[in-house]
This record gives sequence, C-alpha cells and structure tokens, in this order.
Amino acid sequence: MPRSVLPGRTWLLALLVSAVYVLAQLTAGTSWTLFPDSYRYARAAEQHLGADRGEAHRTALSAFCASRADQAARSEKLDPTSAADAPGAAGAASEATCLKRWSDAPDITTGDPRYQSIFSSRPGYPLLATPFVGALGVLDGMRALGLLLAVGGSLTVCGLLRGAGLPPAAAVAGQIAFLVSPLGRWSLQALSEGLVTVCVLGAVWGGVLMARDRRTVGAALFIGSLAVCTVTRYSTALVLAALIAVAMFASWLLRRSRADLLLAGVATGCAGAVALVMKLLGLPSSEVTLQDTFTRHFRAPEVPDPWARLVDLDLKYWSHWIGEQAAMPFFLVATALSLWVLLRRGGVLGPLACAVTLTGAAQIAAHPLVQEADRLGVLMWVPVTLGIALITQAVRDFPSLPNDRTVRVPSSTVETYRADTTDS
Repeated sequence: MPRSVLPGRTWLLALLVSAVYVLAQLTAGTSWTLFPDSYRYARAAEQHLGADRGEAHRTALSAFCASRADQAARSEKLDPTSAADAPGAAGAASEATCLKRWSDAPDITTGDPRYQSIFSSRPGYPLLATPFVGALGVLDGMRALGLLLAVGGSLTVCGLLRGAGLPPAAAVAGQIAFLVSPLGRWSLQALSEGLVTVCVLGAVWGGVLMARDRRTVGAALFIGSLAVCTVTRYSTALVLAALIAVAMFASWLLRRSRADLLLAGVATGCAGAVALVMKLLGLPSSEVTLQDTFTRHFRAPEVPDPWARLVDLDLKYWSHWIGEQAAMPFFLVATALSLWVLLRRGGVLGPLACAVTLTGAAQIAAHPLVQEADRLGVLMWVPVTLGIALITQAVRDFPSLPNDRTVRVPSSTVETYRADTTDS
C-alpha cells in the first residue's frame, strides 16, 4: 500500500485493531472449523506439495475428521445431558466414525467427475494455501491463512477508504465494521470466501484510484484483483465485472465524468476476458452447478429443466428472505441506509457498492439454499462496511448547534473528484 494512501498514524491504528482481532481469535475464537470444501482445498494443496491423490486424501481427511471431532467436543461441553464422567467421548466417536466412513472413498461428498471439475477449475485458494499447509500442516496452516485473509481484507477496507479521501478515524471504523461483520467471520474460515472478498475489495480500491486520476495504478489494481478472483472463483469475477460496467455506465449518464466511462470500459473488457477464458478452457458452466444443486451432488438423475427449477426455488427463497427481514430487519435497514449515504456522499464508492451488493445477491440467486445463503451472499455486507465509515465521518462533521442557533450544512465526507468537476 502506498504511504500516501495509508499514512503512519493510520497504519499504527489499523495494525493495533488487527493485533487485537488476531489475539481474540487465538485465545477465545471457537467458530473456526474445516468444511467439506475445506477438505478438497486441503487435498489439492497436499497434491501441490507432491503427494499423490491417495496420500493427499488421507492427510486432508485426517484433518477434516479431527476438526469435526473438536466441534463435537465443544458441543458436548454445552450439552446438559452429556455424561460428566466421559468427557470427550462425543469427539472421539465423531472422529472414528468420520475416518471409517470416508477412508476408502474418493471424496467425502462424491467422486463424480462433474463435481470434481467444479473445484479443479478454481485453483486460486489451494495454491495460496499450499505454503501454509506445507509449513504448518493442514489445520494450523489453513487457520493461519484465514487469519491473514481476514486481517488483509480489513486493511484493504482501510486503504480504499483512505484512498477515497476519508480521514484515519473513519477508515479504521470501516476496518472494524469489516471484522465484526460476516465478512470477517467468513474470511477467517478455510474457504475461498476470504480470498474472493480481498479481490473484490481490491477491485473497488482500484476503481476509486482510477476515479481520482491515479489511472495507471488504479487500472493495474482493478485488473489484477479481477484476475486473481478469476482463478479463485471465475463466476464471481464475471458477474462483478459486468455489474461494475453497468453501474459505472449508469453513473456516467448522470454525471458525465470521463473517469466513470473509463472504469466502465475497463470493467467491460475484464468481463469479456473472463467470459473468453471460460469458453476457451471449457470451464464448468452454470448448468453444471445447477445440476449439482438439484441432484444432490449428482447422486440423483439430472433434471430436465434446471433453469425453471431455479426460478421456482428463487421465488420460494426470496419470499422466505423477505419474511426473515421483516421479523429482524437490521441487515436490510443497514444496507439501505449505507447505500443511500454512499450514493449521496461517496462519489464513485456509490455505484461500486451497488455493483458489489448485486454480485452477492446474484450468488445467492444462483444457489438459493437457506443453509448456504449467509456464506454465498456475504458480499452484500460490503456496502454496510463502507457506509458505516461514511456515517461515522458524517456524525463527526455534523456541527453542534451554536448559541445563535444558526445551523451549518455539513460538508461532503468524500472529496469531490477532479474528474467530476472538469468533465461535467
């Protein structure tokens, strides 16, 4: 990060927040575990380290089962009906059952080549995990990587907010909001969400720099972030680039800023490049992932019209989602308020935040499963993270009522872009 973007005092404050977060996770954090996808990423990392498929499977499975045993042991401690004279029995039984069930299987879900191709076409996270797994083993290595990605994502938020013109206190407020939101929790896990989130935030930061006349650095950061996102989860990179292109073109229609048009053009080129790569490499399409969803990982026969099934499932899911929001509307209210503030006061952050929100919603719409929605839609929290920073600064800027009861209008939090004033 350039020193001009994060001056000394911001670095010190941001690193202090990061240190407190890491310390809390290492001493009190209990939510970290390996998921079925984590097993496949660990297996791929072991193969990158030179293990054959069978050896990699056994190593990854051992770590997965040990993680599940720890989770069962934690649950046992909180169970009032568990036997006090046999502590740890649930964990030991869970690990033994897990190893017995999957030790001779090709995969803990299915060995179907269609399912395996979904993961083999996304090598980004396993490649990043390889040195950590090699140095620390599967469990410690992937946990260390999760901590690094969570902290890295929070520092990226801090950097892009400073790049957008916010003062240090507001930028660190955004960093804290990131860490305490689902963005921090899912970045911490041994899944690709953390790396994807950092890539998305990097693309937003690049867009901010491009809008502030740092076009070469901004374009390099924007394209580089989308490139890493493509090898990590190409569907997210494609949707994000396309939605940023649409959002920035709409912004150009309203503001007539050449910076907006330039960013729209770069995003369009990136979306086209991702689509071309998918076509040339024959990467699994949306139909493959839909069939995976509707056949329970290809255990059942393929459905004849997956798109119609998807529309029907989406109607049911979003109806359920609206009901949940009506009962506890914190996320909906926070998102609406944040987007309003970002569009009114955030300059280019407004349309970029809208694009990221829709990307998260699109990921849920492509897989509208209640049990996975929190993870798949985690990008929908990005506007809340950025909006809290702007709201924090707006509150600080709001003047106290003077004795003569004249009220001054607070100035905009984010500096007006030079491009907006010169190109209007």
